[in-house]
Amino acid sequence: MQPGQFAPRGEDYLIRRLQELEARVARNEAANVFGLTGIKPKDGGTDLDGFVNINGPLSVNGDAEINGPIEVNGDSTFNGAMSITGALNLPAGIIGNDALTNPLSPQTAHADVANFALATGANAEMVRATVTVPAGYTQALVMASASMGNRNPTGAVDDMYIDCRINGVVSGWSSQTSVMAGKEGFVINVGTALLAGLSGSFYIAANASSGTAAWAANGAAAINVDAIIMFLR
Repeated sequence: MQPGQFAPRGEDYLIRRLQELEARVARNEAANVFGLTGIKPKDGGTDLDGFVNINGPLSVNGDAEINGPIEVNGDSTFNGAMSITGALNLPAGIIGNDALTNPLSPQTAHADVANFALATGANAEMVRATVTVPAGYTQALVMASASMGNRNPTGAVDDMYIDCRINGVVSGWSSQTSVMAGKEGFVINVGTALLAGLSGSFYIAANASSGTAAWAANGAAAINVDAIIMFLR
């Protein structure tokens, strides 16, 4: 061999080279390149035994099952139906949606009138209480009463009538009582209603009349309208 010439590699060089490559391939096939991350590739899927930090969007287009704790520290939006079959514990005051924090809005209403005259015929409106609908509510469950005390100023026994109207509707028959001439009587009528599609305001009124003769105004004549209102969303 002359100076500067390469040393011969021997006749088995290619065989040894192939054996070395085969060994490397075998080692790579046996090695789990994701071992330190907790990721275990499997036929048809992947097992993840560690944590995951996702710094960008995550889209899940199929079913997802989570069998352990999950913590979400950012905003979340659910655009589909969500069912919670276990206990849901929420710290007080964290829900800002009015429909959850204030699903109901209770109110009362009152109006009255005194020293009035009564006419015969159909009941006529004597007084009304106007109720303002709170913002965000569209329904109201109402229980109301209209009561009247009056003196019969005529010279014979006569009847007086009253009904309670919720937004113009009477729940049933008007109430009636007979009053002796020159005497005082009392009558009350109660109504209930579930109002829907509300906005602005509605009213509760007392409508009254006398029976045979008109009754002149007098100091004993008084009507009260009272109501309990539960507003619903």
